[in-house]
Amino acid sequence: MYPVTLNLSGRRCLVVGGGAVALRKVEGLLFEGAKVTVVSLRPIPPIMDLSSRAVIGLESRGYWPGEASGYSLVYAATDDRKANRKVFEDAKASGVWVNVADDPQLCTFHLPARLLRGTLQLAVSTAGEAPFAARRLRELFERRFGPEWGEWVKAAARFRKTVRGVRRSEEEEARLFDRFFRSTVDAKRLTARVPAAAEEVAWLSGTGRKKKPGLVSLVGAGPGDAGLLTLRGRQRLLQADAVVFDRLSEAAMPGDLPRRVELYSVGKQAGLHPVPQEEINALLLRLAREGKRVVRLKGGDPYVFGRGGEEVLALLEANLPFEVVPGVTAAIAVPAYAGIPVTHRGEAVQVTLVTAHESEKQSGPQVRWDLLAQDRHQTLVGYMGVAALPEVVKKLLAAGMDPDTPAAMVERGATPGQRTVRSTLSNLTADAQRADLRPPSIFIIGPGVRHAENLNWFTTRPLFGERVLIAAPAGEFGEALEKNGAVTVEVPLPLTPAAQVLIGAHPLTGCILRSADEASIVFEESRTPGFGPEVIAWCLGKETAHRARKLGFLRVKEIESPAGAADLIARLKQHRRARNTYTKPSMRSMRQ
Repeated sequence: MYPVTLNLSGRRCLVVGGGAVALRKVEGLLFEGAKVTVVSLRPIPPIMDLSSRAVIGLESRGYWPGEASGYSLVYAATDDRKANRKVFEDAKASGVWVNVADDPQLCTFHLPARLLRGTLQLAVSTAGEAPFAARRLRELFERRFGPEWGEWVKAAARFRKTVRGVRRSEEEEARLFDRFFRSTVDAKRLTARVPAAAEEVAWLSGTGRKKKPGLVSLVGAGPGDAGLLTLRGRQRLLQADAVVFDRLSEAAMPGDLPRRVELYSVGKQAGLHPVPQEEINALLLRLAREGKRVVRLKGGDPYVFGRGGEEVLALLEANLPFEVVPGVTAAIAVPAYAGIPVTHRGEAVQVTLVTAHESEKQSGPQVRWDLLAQDRHQTLVGYMGVAALPEVVKKLLAAGMDPDTPAAMVERGATPGQRTVRSTLSNLTADAQRADLRPPSIFIIGPGVRHAENLNWFTTRPLFGERVLIAAPAGEFGEALEKNGAVTVEVPLPLTPAAQVLIGAHPLTGCILRSADEASIVFEESRTPGFGPEVIAWCLGKETAHRARKLGFLRVKEIESPAGAADLIARLKQHRRARNTYTKPSMRSMRQ
């Protein structure tokens, strides 16, 4: 098939048929400015509405033999193949392009699946043989080609007009167009940006830009569920030259970051600060001065007890550009994952966020525990509260808070290892210690806690606690796993450095192996932190299982081939039912 693009503006086009398929054809033609006539005995209401508003012409009748010859383009979309064939034969005999829906043999052209970004069009066609594949490829391109491409095309058109307005040789024009493209398009990530006017002036004058400092983006990673990373945050990560990350942000690291991206672990976590804040600030300044695009990836939100303000002040003092990409803070997300509404009409009308460490300050209180204790219609959420909880409870009780106030502590919220202790204010300390809750944990004190048993949705799903590795693309397996409560760790093979960080964020419970080759590659990567001897290799088919056992996987579960997502989920559920509690996998190598 010979690909072309048609200008249908003002052209008369015919659609024979009045159903949903015909409506899609009508809408596509109208988008291109065509004058559309529909012929149908039983048009659906949306088509009748277009006619009533004089957007299209509608003939409520059957197709007349020979009438296709009076149009520039014809679609047939009836459920009568004999009628469709007649339309096709008439149009073909008159030299009119014709397409019969879902019948490639009765087409002189095929409509591709299109992605539109302004005047930029990306078309995918299978010559009518596999339209479902074309549609899904278009959906893939939609995720990779963002809306910025529409503005980029406008900028490219303006730049071309400017270049053509000045007398230059063909070689000079080609050089300028190449420079525009190289400077504004990231070919690996398929992202584009609109150049500044000063850049275009420099290109046209033949001068280069001086090296400018890179942008530092402080990105909130959320509290543990990678799905809570914002769209802007992911975009900045995919555009980065360097990523500086905390221990609590590792689960949000995209596994498909290119290998060229520099990764710097500053390792901050509760009770352990191997990299002083001053050194983190200095690292950000150095990377930005080198002109790198830097992402400072921080757990939760950068400005909620994340010391993001200190890092921004250091950048500001050094006159380096920065931005802040907010994240979902633990005080909002973790209670929601534990079934606790932090506000509830008639019960809690305000939320107070505190860092429980302030209860231990010897220089004087920065938190007025006495005032907080008097408000019965608030929710009090405390960060970093494990060690300080006894003192917090003591101060609140001493200030008059009701000992029976509902209270809870949540460990590792929004992760596969989430554990919740629900209690009362007076008993919370003892109950949390009995359960051996450890950092990172937050406490929630307030009336909303009493709803947790009914509103708990996260830990009640059948595969909660499963964290499963799968090679990209995860496809239907990934969708089914997440729907049932498992965490899917989707990574490229062989692993990128970013994927290794992602895997090590929390222990794996299993890996899905869809072929013998995948088994070999995954086993080679099994020294990555996050793997342990308890990791189950879920193998699709006998050959895959045989390879896994031969390689040395310690726990192999075979799923008979042909195996789909439903088979895998059923086996995983069966396995979960056989286990009474979630057991934290050790970090020993699978090779032991």
